[in-house]
Amino acid sequence: MSNASFSKHIRQRRKILTNKERANFALMASLYLPKLLPHLPKNANVGLYLDDFGELPTAPILAFCQKHGFTPFLPITVQGKPLCFAPIVLPLAKTPLKRHRLGMKEPFAKHDISADKLDLIICPLVAVDGSGNRLGMGGGFYDRTFANFCGLKIGWCYHFQVVDSLTVNEWDKGVDMVITDKGVIRF
Repeated sequence: MSNASFSKHIRQRRKILTNKERANFALMASLYLPKLLPHLPKNANVGLYLDDFGELPTAPILAFCQKHGFTPFLPITVQGKPLCFAPIVLPLAKTPLKRHRLGMKEPFAKHDISADKLDLIICPLVAVDGSGNRLGMGGGFYDRTFANFCGLKIGWCYHFQVVDSLTVNEWDKGVDMVITDKGVIRF
């Protein structure tokens, strides 16, 4: 199966989940977030995204950041460039958001930082394999960002998105670990 048809299959599988199922999977995955604490400094800067296309809900990550005094940041896209990040004002409703050209929510940024100022980036993905290779959402933003990022790179997904192997290209950048509803997988 090609990556394009596989991507379509996974997206459809995510789409059929009910909101209640998504919330339950996110709650189960959130139980593994404390395993990140030994890897993060006090007052860590955490990059994350807002789920909007059937991904595993990211609200538990925001709650985790708030509980531990971490500053959450959302990505800002500029075509052909690595992501930059803007801080989130909690509660999230206080952060003005817009949709970028690919449809994901991002902040109206008055102040942003480069990824190298983050300790951790939690990224979306369509699939991840047993070696940490990720099939992204198709824009290449995380691949460009991860090319020079030295912090911790984590995929946040449903366990059914973890597969044996993926076809990768030289520009594809993987993750260090993935957190799913069934546990943490380190690569």
